[in-house]
Amino acid sequence: MAAQKPTRPDFIQSASKSGKEARQASDFDLSRRLGDQDVILSADDLSGLYDPSRGLFTTIDGKPRMLTADDILAFKAAVRDIQHKHGQYKGGKPTGAAGGILPKQVIDLSRPEDRQRGTKEIHFATPVSNRAGVVHFQTNAGPNSDVQRHHVHVQFMGYDSALGGGLPVKEAAKQMAAGKVKFDCDCGRHTFWFRYIATIGNFNYGRPEDGFPKVRNPKLFGLACKHVLRVMSVIAHGPTFHHFAQRMIATGRKTLSSKNQIVSVADQQKFVEQALKARKRDRDITSSDERRTVRQAQPAQQRRAAERIKAANDLVRQKHKDKVNKPVSFEQKIKALMAMGYGRDAAVAAIAAADNAQR
Repeated sequence: MAAQKPTRPDFIQSASKSGKEARQASDFDLSRRLGDQDVILSADDLSGLYDPSRGLFTTIDGKPRMLTADDILAFKAAVRDIQHKHGQYKGGKPTGAAGGILPKQVIDLSRPEDRQRGTKEIHFATPVSNRAGVVHFQTNAGPNSDVQRHHVHVQFMGYDSALGGGLPVKEAAKQMAAGKVKFDCDCGRHTFWFRYIATIGNFNYGRPEDGFPKVRNPKLFGLACKHVLRVMSVIAHGPTFHHFAQRMIATGRKTLSSKNQIVSVADQQKFVEQALKARKRDRDITSSDERRTVRQAQPAQQRRAAERIKAANDLVRQKHKDKVNKPVSFEQKIKALMAMGYGRDAAVAAIAAADNAQR
């Protein structure tokens, strides 16, 4: 009996259909945005041109109320905080920095609830096409969505330098995937919560947004929706994507063309099947701190920590032997531990643990 072919996930479709669907979503979004001008708090409004007679509302206190002049000042301060965090503003002046953000930073700076939704609800993200370093991904939609899929576009800002930098394809692809990106998603969460943050932080791909999210996200919390987070997890931790990135570089070097390179439905299916074989820790969308906590809870990590504490204690006792009145300086401890093969951060942690154990 012939082996049964695996069922194709509903969200997978041809690159031509996916591209058409993404363009329609983009056109609809722009038309809706332009039609909402009367209720948008724009960059001009933040600059001092807001007319209170417009009677716009905010939820900055947790429930709807009329905007005040103090709210405008709070919004402007929040904008500056975002711009400082992403290197766009320093010393009271714009820096003119190129922008972009690392995929792992997108995950680290996201809201925990968005990471949890991405892990539980968005199981797949597959590339559909690549045009000169801009990759169109499609993901499955969440369980309560009225659509089957969402479209995420990622611009790899290091694509050109990886293409011509003289590294072997494998290393060039790794460099590109680890570099900065800009991104966009067609979902409502990105549109109404995060596109403004991406715009002022200069890691937005696609249409910019100057309308402050005074109702949906007035405190500018978070960074990315669950669909973008699934894509960034695939880029940062997915070996299957790294194979795709190698094809991007190899094809780019052969063709030197910005022509759209499509991924067949069959190859999308293979991408999904490979993703399903990934380790759970690579499928879960977790921040660097969350991953570190998990590692530290593992028996092997705990044994290494105990060994470091013992080494630090032994060092303290050795240095104090016959020299009771001559304390060992912190830098002397660091130097001794680093001579034993410790990195500086590990040495600091070991000494702190030893000091705590002696109290």
